Amino acid sequence: MKRIIACTLVLGVFLAAAAVAQPPILAGVDVFQTSTGAPTFADFSTNPIPADFFCPGSAPFTGRIQLKGVPLSTLPAGAAANGDTIVERLADGIFVGGSASIPVTVRALRLTSVSNFSVVCGDGTKSAWRVDTCLCGSDADQPTTKITVTVDQACGCGHFSGTLELRVCLTFTNVRSGAVAGPITQLITLNIVNVPWCPNPGAGEAVVSPFAVDTDCDGRPDRDLPGTTNFHPGWSCGNQGVDCWTQYANLTSCHPADPGTDHDHCINPICKPRQP
Repeated sequence: MKRIIACTLVLGVFLAAAAVAQPPILAGVDVFQTSTGAPTFADFSTNPIPADFFCPGSAPFTGRIQLKGVPLSTLPAGAAANGDTIVERLADGIFVGGSASIPVTVRALRLTSVSNFSVVCGDGTKSAWRVDTCLCGSDADQPTTKITVTVDQACGCGHFSGTLELRVCLTFTNVRSGAVAGPITQLITLNIVNVPWCPNPGAGEAVVSPFAVDTDCDGRPDRDLPGTTNFHPGWSCGNQGVDCWTQYANLTSCHPADPGTDHDHCINPICKPRQP
């Protein structure tokens, strides 16, 4: 009996040690660059822009517009490297039963069309337009969702899944005249499925200290944010030792939008400036 009790105590100590072995994921931000290789787009085929939106007689717009990132304005300048998308983890992630649930919200986003698109007015004239995408409204207008994080590799890395919801404004500008149409406001849900992460930054990844960022795309940083912590999406045990730029395309994660919103978004971790 004494031996059984002793073994039980040892097992209890072991299990308690295992339960606290995985440190929490500390609250902070994750900064991304919209991928230049995989398509990020706004697709209006199922939700057309109405007739006469761009000019009298313009037809409903049902096209797909490919988007690219625009580096966010920060203070200090360049604090977010080449990042155009920022997600904040609002609380520490405490692991229970091998997983942690973390509330997240999008804090900043800035995209523009890769190329101009053509619009024909009712009188037959054509004009070239671009679209710019930014978050809409204040923090209260941006939803909070959750991600579930697991640790499933011997090096302490793992995967995470969940959703991101963001309210975006799409503003259209006539390239020649400067006339502006919109904004069109949309609530986008992006699905995150089994994306890798590591507690340490990958080789050549840009590590971010606390900074201020422009959240409404007017070029003026208006919100203070914490820096990155011990959560680095895109990295795994197998790729941490390879330089960020060398394997850039292999770090891409694409997040498909829910049907009817039609705004897929493909992102990469931010890298330090390329060495000459």
